[in-house]
Amino acid sequence: MILGNKLKKLEDSIDTHVIDVSKYNYSEVPVVLAFYELEGYPKLILELNRERNACKSYEEKELFLNKYKKVYLSERKMYRCILKNLINGTVKIRYSETLRGQEEYLFGALNRFKKFDRQKSLNENLCEYMKAKLRQKIHDVNQELYKLQNHPADYINTFSKFIGPNSISKYRKDIIVYKDVTIAETESNSYSVFYNENTTEDTKNALLNILAYFNGSPFFYYTENYNFNRKLLELYEQFDLLDMLRLREKNFFDRNRKEPFYLELPILKQKNDYNIVSIQDSEHEMIFELYHASLKQFESLPRCVFLYRVIEFGIVKHYQSLMRPSDFSHEEAIEYYADEIMVHRFNPLYYVDFGTYENENGTAIVRKRRAKYVNLTTKLKEEIKKIKLEWSNHSYLKNKSIGSIIYGTGRNAVAHGGGGRGNARYDYSMNYKHINDVNIFLELIARYIIEKLNPQLMNMVERRTNYYIQHNQYGDIFVQEKD
Repeated sequence: MILGNKLKKLEDSIDTHVIDVSKYNYSEVPVVLAFYELEGYPKLILELNRERNACKSYEEKELFLNKYKKVYLSERKMYRCILKNLINGTVKIRYSETLRGQEEYLFGALNRFKKFDRQKSLNENLCEYMKAKLRQKIHDVNQELYKLQNHPADYINTFSKFIGPNSISKYRKDIIVYKDVTIAETESNSYSVFYNENTTEDTKNALLNILAYFNGSPFFYYTENYNFNRKLLELYEQFDLLDMLRLREKNFFDRNRKEPFYLELPILKQKNDYNIVSIQDSEHEMIFELYHASLKQFESLPRCVFLYRVIEFGIVKHYQSLMRPSDFSHEEAIEYYADEIMVHRFNPLYYVDFGTYENENGTAIVRKRRAKYVNLTTKLKEEIKKIKLEWSNHSYLKNKSIGSIIYGTGRNAVAHGGGGRGNARYDYSMNYKHINDVNIFLELIARYIIEKLNPQLMNMVERRTNYYIQHNQYGDIFVQEKD
């Protein structure tokens, strides 16, 4: 039977004036209502999925887009019809008599989705619940229609590889889209990348690199080599952007006390309240790759080298085109960026300061202050002010400009080995922490250049910390810190 005939037959079989759960006892009704759907439509979608998955080429799969659209339009029409009748009071909700006297059980089971009014009858509450449920179903169908219209590749792409080492999105149901590539949750609470035979490697890698920028964490696509994957997992899990702040602490290398700061995954704003995060095309994908490479460097010295590569890219692609200098030095460009980062409003990257620390013996948790969310970029700006003061009082650095200090460390002492005693060393008492100070500048400059070259990414991250508090169910124990 052709699809049009199947849909006509299905629509004719649906009674839009009856919602019937009478065959279920009181303990089953909450589950049936919570997962309410018009049964014929998921079966049609499964049929289309099987047929589409049997296709080999992009062109063959593309032919199914219109078929999916027809199914969803029919489904939405029927949900809207039932909702309209429910609002007009012409829908009968049939339920078993076993439900009477079990109202509290029903209300308790369904209360998370829709608050019940105990002043109203059971039937009135069920009607209100079903109105909300039908609106949700219509919203879900609209989301699929939106994807078909704006991101059709999601219906053509196939699963490719898992992503490590950890979760890549705050909301697990988010579908993250860049060009014709999607990243979404798959089995075992992991994430995977989906693409098609027309997708380029550059596009696939660009999406992962962009998310690494948003999250401030390194990621990788799993290979077929299990042992190599395991090594990457162990390595990347050790990286923590907050180590830049920890290394600023006095006597850091002599301390055993651990203050639990945790970098939060950012909330990426969705489109039209759908669980779709759509990232606009970038004209400078390479800068994300360079920055992502810096996130894969565990220690300060190699990270400084990789961060400076981002700066060099920015000087060529941003500074020179913006300032158009006839003659300039890297020191001058860095000086310019060092000023700009202090007034730039970055996309936020929050960490959780629980306000506690372990005692020296690790046997107790000591509360030092109230818990709060802190914007990492704001905190790094505060550290830069302190670093500038420290350098201004340093016997050698006080006579140098900020640009020359950063250039001398990030470009010369760290990247080259021919400087003799001027080479940067793994000297934990001095050089190591100085390189970290330089990295704090370079980190913000790198993120500044990324955001200036990619203005389409600005305001993609949710700034309001109450959304993070609500998601994590932290409640009243947190106070908010403005960014």
